[in-house]
Amino acid sequence: MVAIVIDDEVLAAEHISRLLRKSGFTVYCFTNPFEALEYDPIRYADVFYLDIEMPEISGLKLAENIRDVNMDCEIVFITGHNQYALEAFDVSALDYLLKPVTPGQVERSIERIIKRRGNKQSIKEGKRNNKTCVKVSLFGKTSIYREDESKSLRFMTVKAAEVFCFMLLQKRGTEVSKWKLMDEIWPDKDVSKGDINLRSTISRLNKTFRENDIQIALKSTRNGYQLEISEEIKADVFLLENIADINYLITEDNLLTYEGIILSYNDMLLEDFDSGWCDMYRTLYHRYFKIAAHKLIDYYRKGQQDSLRILNIVERLTRYEPYDDEIRELAFRLYHRSYGRSEAMKYYRNYTELLKEDLDMQPGEKLKECYQTLIQDA
Repeated sequence: MVAIVIDDEVLAAEHISRLLRKSGFTVYCFTNPFEALEYDPIRYADVFYLDIEMPEISGLKLAENIRDVNMDCEIVFITGHNQYALEAFDVSALDYLLKPVTPGQVERSIERIIKRRGNKQSIKEGKRNNKTCVKVSLFGKTSIYREDESKSLRFMTVKAAEVFCFMLLQKRGTEVSKWKLMDEIWPDKDVSKGDINLRSTISRLNKTFRENDIQIALKSTRNGYQLEISEEIKADVFLLENIADINYLITEDNLLTYEGIILSYNDMLLEDFDSGWCDMYRTLYHRYFKIAAHKLIDYYRKGQQDSLRILNIVERLTRYEPYDDEIRELAFRLYHRSYGRSEAMKYYRNYTELLKEDLDMQPGEKLKECYQTLIQDA
């Protein structure tokens, strides 16, 4: 296992490091906590031994920063005073050692580490065998929950939810600079305040995921931040994007799933947020919706499906594209086929009034011809 010791007292840090190496640990030792935060092993170390009383930053605060980039690690605090014990356990510390640290104290902490890591591994394996995926919805109110649960996770702040959504919508594995995040989420803040807000928001976000046992974390990288997802996720936005792909074919086997995705498009993407960055994604995913809906309509028509089934999707399109003559023409024909001549004529008149009132326009020539043909055939 990998251990990192951070203590501004050189002799104390070297003493603990020696004891850990004797027990088979790979140990990295630091007297400057900020140097440690820039070191790669901080992202994968199994345990951190942290001095609570350091001049640059307290061990308690340092532990929070470490958990932002390594949410699964163990923390052992080193202190010269018992008074910090309760605070240590408030940040989920595994143990605390009182100075001067003895070999017996270190051995006790190692036993606890081995036991805790073993238990965590057993729990992970059990969850892997009985795992339900995490479902994420970004259309309408943002929600995230396990597939077998109905209650959505509660984010600590709206900004925490917004940062998660922004990172989720990036291509998987993308590193986003902190400057980009500050510009998009806190455009009205100066650099100093934006940086403070970003750090505290990421800390809250990761804490929320840890406490709800969801294997998602926003990890610090050399160039910014990256969303790390360690379990299966089903997000409504990605399902829609997938079916809109030109290579995705509709079949009898996936038809019901495809329909469900289209019909679930009821609310605006990211309606909880009013930041400027949301507009681009709303436009993008609405385009995916239109592409996917047209694919489904074409599939229905080729298979000579029931007119009402096609009309259901067409009306879903007209809800968002009320002035699209091509869709209105199809709806007009479907009304005629499903409900008869009088209902089709009524539909045409209502559409004509809508165009006149909203845009001071008339229906297109093709739709007019359809209407005139219907009148002449009466």
